[in-house]
Formats: sequence, C-alpha cells, structure tokens
Amino acid sequence: MERYAPVAKDLASRDVVSRSMTIEIREGRGCGPQKDHVYLQLHHLPAEQLALRLPGISETAMIFAGVDVTREPIPVLPTVHYNMGGIPTNYKGQVLNYSEEKGDVVVPGLYAAGEAGCASVHGANRLGANSLLDLVVFGRSCAHAIAESDTPGEPLPEFSASAGEASIANLDRLRYAKGSILTAQLRLKMQRDMQEHAAVFRTGPLLKEGVEKLKQDYKMLDDLKILISYLLGDDDITCTHFKEK
Repeated sequence: MERYAPVAKDLASRDVVSRSMTIEIREGRGCGPQKDHVYLQLHHLPAEQLALRLPGISETAMIFAGVDVTREPIPVLPTVHYNMGGIPTNYKGQVLNYSEEKGDVVVPGLYAAGEAGCASVHGANRLGANSLLDLVVFGRSCAHAIAESDTPGEPLPEFSASAGEASIANLDRLRYAKGSILTAQLRLKMQRDMQEHAAVFRTGPLLKEGVEKLKQDYKMLDDLKILISYLLGDDDITCTHFKEK
C-alpha cells in the first residue's frame, strides 16, 4: 500500500484499498494462475495475536481458501460489501412499478426497506455507518405509511384458486432442469463477468459489454442441469435435512 497511500499505508480506507487492489490486478500484477487476485499477508504477526485479535478472519481463510494464516498469505480481491440499489421505492418505502404511460405507480400493500429497497439516498458511494439511514429511517417510514393507509381488520381480497401456479411452474422449470450446464459453471461465469465489467472501476462501454455478456449468461438457463445427489453431498439445491449414510 505504500505505492497508493504512502502515509496511511495498511490503514488506508477501504475505498482506497479496493481501488489499489484492482489496479494491481488490471495492470497484470495479480496472483494465481488467472492473475485475478492479490495476497493479504498476516503470517508476520504472532500466531497468538492472530488467534486473539483476528479469529474470524483466520477461520474464514481456512474454510473458504484452505489457508493457514500463520503460514500462508490469503488470496483476496474486492467484492460486494453493500447493495446500493434494488427494488424502486419512494420516501415512504412504498414499492414503485414504472411504466412509460403512467410513470411511477405505487404497488398497493408492498413495501421495501434496507438494502432490498432503493430510495437513491447514497449517490455513487455510501458513507460509513449510513446503512442506518436505509434501515432506521425508511423502516420507520414504512411503518408510518402502513399505519396511514391500512385499516385494522380490513379484509384482504380473495385469491383465485390458481394463484401462485405460474410461480411454482417457473421454479419447477429450474428444479427439474435436465440440460448440460451445471449451476456451478453458470455461477462462476456470472461472477467473472460481473467482476470484470461491474466492479470497482466502471465506464459506459465497459458496462454495455457486460450487459451483453449477461444476456448470454441468461440464455444458458435454458440448458441448465440441476444435480440432487443427496448421498454424495453435491446438491445444487440447498437442503436442511440430515444425510444418513
């Protein structure tokens, strides 16, 4: 970090560190076979200090990277920390559905707050601790809007007998998919496309190219293959049952 933050060095803000890491990778100084990450070195610190001060990082590095932080560097790269976007909402937390004819139309009875909702309050970058704005302020706005618009004991409209069938059919289309592309392959391709085109540095042409790649990724859904091998433990569908051997 001396190259990018000669004074703060390793104590530079996460924005500076993320940009620095990305520049190193983009300029060909990344690590690994794909040169798509950098190394975080902690093994110069005493093992007792790592266990006392950084037990979570030590455990995570071992689980996800198989790295013993007392002996090896950790492969790292910038990734998503907080969602600044999502379901379009107004300042009351009411979900909006946009159409060219009517503009923003409130969806009756549907609200969103926190990272799920998007009231466009953070601009290009969220300041530290400002997630409370999404949670506390707009959570309270949702409560006020519900209290104003809903009447206690008011009956709900009746659902048709076929309500939800289209959603279930859409899920079953994926659940019983018998194509040739594994979900892990599609997930990895999407991760790499997003990392390349919508990560720390973004430009109009780069984003447009990324959109085209994601369109191709979406088409791969038609040839998806779902594995449900309970005994082997390689489920593509996450299950919470006990696997008896």
